[in-house]
Amino acid sequence: MDVRFLDILGNKPQLVSEFPTWMLSDTEIDELRKIDDLAIVEIAGRDSIAAAIESAKTRNLDAILPTIAYTATEYGDWEIPFQKVEFLKGKMQECGVKVFLPLVLGSPDFWWKLCGRYASHLFREFGFYTPCIGCHLYLHAIRIPLAKKIRCQLIIGGEREKHDDRVKINQIDTVLDAYENFMASFGIELLLPLRHIRSSGDIEGIIGEKWDEGSKQMQCVMSKNYLDRDNDVEYSKKKIERFLDEFAMKVAEQEVQKILK
Repeated sequence: MDVRFLDILGNKPQLVSEFPTWMLSDTEIDELRKIDDLAIVEIAGRDSIAAAIESAKTRNLDAILPTIAYTATEYGDWEIPFQKVEFLKGKMQECGVKVFLPLVLGSPDFWWKLCGRYASHLFREFGFYTPCIGCHLYLHAIRIPLAKKIRCQLIIGGEREKHDDRVKINQIDTVLDAYENFMASFGIELLLPLRHIRSSGDIEGIIGEKWDEGSKQMQCVMSKNYLDRDNDVEYSKKKIERFLDEFAMKVAEQEVQKILK
């Protein structure tokens, strides 16, 4: 990992549409804009890597731009996502897909407005609160300005509706539909090739090696906040739909539009 990334990851500045030239030069922007089948890939956990590999098998990709987004809540060894990019590069070479150097981006202020600032209000208004649904919306939305900048219309993510027998509230069908529709409203396809894959074994089959879910990735201080003491999750789709329609989508759109202007 380039040590200059450490300064960014330590300070977490507003880094969404304008990037240091050492990370994204004008020459690289021009090169990216000329690629017909280009995809931005979200680098996060194991599933994001599997999603990129699976997409290369099913889509005609010429190149991918790996992106690592920070929020306001992660901790751990930042070398890990960069190591994943190197792992992915080897897999993409087998498919003839070029892999650009990774790009880091984020806006804790955006995350705060969507996931943290209105916690008490959201609980009173919608009858529940979790930052996770808004957080994953943020992680997709934060890449829209970059996609517009390099004229890329495809972003690849690793969400899936079921994780063996477990449910993640930020990846149920209603929520994933909302994410896809939100990105489409900006003319961007959010490709979720693993969406209907249930088995972790199938994910490892795509990757080609043993890789336990949740390992070898950054951790979040809010992890599992929506689980009860028995690790069960209860939720109301109607409440989630209201939260998305009446709050999350509106805030995310306002923030993205502000950045684009």
